[in-house]
Amino acid sequence: MYISIAISAYLILAIVAILDKFIVEKSVPQPVVFVFYSTIFLFPLFLLAPFGNGMPAGVFDWSMCIISGFGFSLALWATYLGLRQCEVSHLGPLIGAATPFFVFWLSLVFLYEAFTARQIGAIVLLVLGSMIISFQQNYRRGWNRGILWGVLAGLLFAISHIASKYIYGVYGFASGLIWTRWFMGVFGVLLLLSPAVQAIFTKSKKAVDRGHSMGKQILLVGVNKSLGLFGVMLEQYAIAIGSVTIVNALVGVQYGALILLVMFLSFFWPRLFHEDYTRSEIVQEILAVAVIAAGLWMLI
Repeated sequence: MYISIAISAYLILAIVAILDKFIVEKSVPQPVVFVFYSTIFLFPLFLLAPFGNGMPAGVFDWSMCIISGFGFSLALWATYLGLRQCEVSHLGPLIGAATPFFVFWLSLVFLYEAFTARQIGAIVLLVLGSMIISFQQNYRRGWNRGILWGVLAGLLFAISHIASKYIYGVYGFASGLIWTRWFMGVFGVLLLLSPAVQAIFTKSKKAVDRGHSMGKQILLVGVNKSLGLFGVMLEQYAIAIGSVTIVNALVGVQYGALILLVMFLSFFWPRLFHEDYTRSEIVQEILAVAVIAAGLWMLI
């Protein structure tokens, strides 16, 4: 059951990734502002605490909630910084390969997860598929900062997922989700100290000239983040009831869908969204989709 839930989540998040790239480039060019929009709306979640199984007890459990919430927020920040320097169809799969790689080793050390040979083979294929997609054919660009931000984002997502899995195991999914996501809201509140975030609350002439009013930004990002929140909730529920490593390895499905969406938009609506593909990149990404499909077949 958790595998089908995770697949549904990643198909939704593939659409969100496209919108993220569009918003970062067209509407909200400063990543810190986008992170603020992505986190601040989660702050009121503490009001739902009476509907859960109680508050975390002890310093360690509170620390795990903070690590989960702040880690996820910092991972978003690193992702958006990377999106400014890399194409989404390359950076996204890199994060998708790095995250389950780090989760696999962290889960062995901290969660003592055990896997069958078939499951390990599937994990390897799913991660390999994401790595193939992320590999850039244009060697002239080299290892730019966008790639480094992607690897850092993968590590931070992995740390967040491991901490969340622990909290879900102790307090259940509802309470775990409330407290881990609430600390993402706390992170958003802290971002109010950023001058870039403070600037969105004042109408500057420059913003008006560019047509980026705060109302339009909030509407566009709000729609995107609502869709993203639904996808993340499905992903987190799959993590809560299943293997955190396998769920994260299934992110390859998201990036397989992502490259198909990017190709479709680039061909039919290039003015709205466009990425260039060489013949070798097309072959490379078809191979990646086939590898991901093989890994998915081994799990189902």
